[in-house]
Amino acid sequence: MELRMSSTPFDQGYIPHSGSRLTTNFANLAKDPHSRPERIGATLARIENRFHALIGEAGDSSRYQLEWKILTFSIRFPDGNNAWFSMTETLRCVIRDRFLGIDLPGPTGCNYSSYVRDNDFNVLLPKVRSGKLPESELTTFGNLHGLLFRILFRRCHPKGILEDPMIMAISVANGREYRWGETVHPVLGREYLAPQAESLTSRYFAKMGLVVSYFMAAGSRAPLAFYHEPGDLLKRPPTFLAALIAVMDVFESIYRPEIYCARKSAGEVFRPDLANLDFDEPSAIYDRIERDTTLGRDQAQRAQKEFLTPNSEAISRFLSQYDHLLTAI
Repeated sequence: MELRMSSTPFDQGYIPHSGSRLTTNFANLAKDPHSRPERIGATLARIENRFHALIGEAGDSSRYQLEWKILTFSIRFPDGNNAWFSMTETLRCVIRDRFLGIDLPGPTGCNYSSYVRDNDFNVLLPKVRSGKLPESELTTFGNLHGLLFRILFRRCHPKGILEDPMIMAISVANGREYRWGETVHPVLGREYLAPQAESLTSRYFAKMGLVVSYFMAAGSRAPLAFYHEPGDLLKRPPTFLAALIAVMDVFESIYRPEIYCARKSAGEVFRPDLANLDFDEPSAIYDRIERDTTLGRDQAQRAQKEFLTPNSEAISRFLSQYDHLLTAI
């Protein structure tokens, strides 16, 4: 197994790579070449404004500047078909401190995307739910995806690329109930707790070594779900957390406006509702029907054709050799 990483600036000149998943937020935002520069420019401006509001410098944006890069991680199995496959893309932020003349670490993991996850949720899971595959398949559901994620880190695998853990933020789940917790963080804001049983999504992220926390920052309409290694989220500096919240607040307001542009903000008890009609119009339109009926399935088929099928024997050996990593963080 071999890994490599490439980096692409996420700015107004960004053009999605041919291997990019078009359901990934930043790639979907740039899908239309005619509106691409304007849409990206407006979105990045909103992220900057949200960042400065969160760190208390809404009236003075001269100190910090956010720079975003898209990291693409590719893999190949020399004992398989030996072809590189762009398995994962994610955003990395660098926070430039103009006053001190230094770069501060920003989050890596925003808008984390994966072709293997497309296959898991668009092919395997529907087959289990329809009875075409046994329920026992869910015991190993996400194992390959979790292992492919973990080997990106040098502490897990000698060929790993990354040093620091990723932290991801996504939308809270539609229809699940969330209640205030006891913690109020100066940047993350009000903690929420999910009293129900662990969700399938949380179990899937657990295979990646990640646990979930829910927080709603000041000025947000709804909490975000933060996936992180145990103990990692709260130790991050304010600028790091502000950048993480800013980018996901803005993207989720586009892709989940019923929740993150709702005119009524989440209260002590909150149940997200994608059927909510009382929300402000998002700054850009995202076709969720296209994502669910076309793009997700196309991406799953690509994973099967270009990666999973031609490397099936090599992947089996890989899983057998490194399955111990699935219990290590």
